[in-house]
Amino acid sequence: MARVLIVDDEPTDLAIIRAIVEPLGHEVHLASDGEEAFRKFLRKDIELVITDIEMPRVDGLEFIEALQGLYPDTKIIAVSAGGPDRLRAAERAGASVLISKPVGPEKLGKAFAELGLG
Repeated sequence: MARVLIVDDEPTDLAIIRAIVEPLGHEVHLASDGEEAFRKFLRKDIELVITDIEMPRVDGLEFIEALQGLYPDTKIIAVSAGGPDRLRAAERAGASVLISKPVGPEKLGKAFAELGLG
């Protein structure tokens, strides 16, 4: 079981990802932007981050870069509907696995397996 932080400014997307991750036995924490996510990450000893890229205030790329700068071993799944260029930018920033939206059980299951969490 891992402590997972899900970051997305869309409540529906947060709920969908949570509904996939929680039944797998993982402890889930939620945040609606990178600023809130960074605070929760520091308080909750998070092992895996699933973050959207396009968000207000602090977007996913800034959040990924900040995490990787301070905690380079953090596993990060980047999620985006912005196309392959945004996902490649997330990979350059330090994301471990990339997923294009919409996110579903198959895509997340594959990502968890790739990270050794499946």
